[in-house]
Amino acid sequence: MSTKLNRIAKKAQQDRKIRFTSLTHLITPAFLQETWRMLNRKAASGIDGETAKKFEEQIVERTQDIWKRLKRNQYKAPPVRRVDIPKGDGKTRPLGIPTVEDRLVQRAVARILEAIFEQDFLSFSYGFRPGRNPHQALKELRTCIVTRKVRHVSEADIRGYFNHINHDWMMKMVKHRVADPVILRLIGKWLRAGVMENGVVRRNDEGSPQGGPISPILANIYLHFVLDLWFEKRCKKWFQGEAYLIRFADDFVVCFEYKRDAEGFQLLLEERMKKFG
Repeated sequence: MSTKLNRIAKKAQQDRKIRFTSLTHLITPAFLQETWRMLNRKAASGIDGETAKKFEEQIVERTQDIWKRLKRNQYKAPPVRRVDIPKGDGKTRPLGIPTVEDRLVQRAVARILEAIFEQDFLSFSYGFRPGRNPHQALKELRTCIVTRKVRHVSEADIRGYFNHINHDWMMKMVKHRVADPVILRLIGKWLRAGVMENGVVRRNDEGSPQGGPISPILANIYLHFVLDLWFEKRCKKWFQGEAYLIRFADDFVVCFEYKRDAEGFQLLLEERMKKFG
């Protein structure tokens, strides 16, 4: 299975404009079982209360069933179960817990998206990417400040980022590389699946619930277009001095040589963020 993903990754790397029209065939029972072994099987249950242990007892039959429903376009994305996780400062972070089955399908699709979009993501993006971690981001920041012409630093955290991802923009961005209708429909279903809280389902017009395996890659795709490419291709042309961006998910730091560039970037950034919700 990994060999097939490697082939897709290589194709994506060789042709930066290719759109993949046929990807669903990768999600076979064997691929789902391989993905299952990568999952955290101690995670909490979703709205149906099913445990990973119970699912694993019927892994062959269940993956066969998922595969058949995907082929017939009969797979339905259930709402996620909302839980509030303490952040340590008296505040909480809402997490959406998918069902065990849905977590598996999300992770399978996330693996395919990663194989494609990892070829596009820029080197200064560190969050939720294979082989990358916060320590590497901190090391890069230190290198910028110590060895380059850096006198000013702009630090930002996007408030409620996951809750405000615009669905229309999100789908347009995924479509830059993915044209498989089944994969696109699945992503659309997950974005709209909604949240169950106290037995009541609330549908989402915007946002991508944190907690599901598909959310990190979708979040990175969104900011790749909204922030990373924009900074690299457009903003750098406007700056008079050196400038460097280091991003970890929705937290990012920009190092500048000149204060006027830092202040100008802040104004541009606010307008850019408004445009994308």
